[in-house]
Amino acid sequence: MKEITNSDLFYCYNKRLSDHLFECGLTPLTIAINPKSKNIFSLYQKTNELQQAIDKYKRIYK
Repeated sequence: MKEITNSDLFYCYNKRLSDHLFECGLTPLTIAINPKSKNIFSLYQKTNELQQAIDKYKRIYK
């Protein structure tokens, strides 16, 4: 079993992006609060599907 490292994870602090990822059928591993900044983030495992959804978001909103 491969050890999961920070490079395997995507921390999403953008609510609109996180909502888009959810609409694309992706579920975060967790939703939490950064203890230092107090900002909410959604944590995703990096996958091809995640990258495709992020690319789609960039085409739509940027």
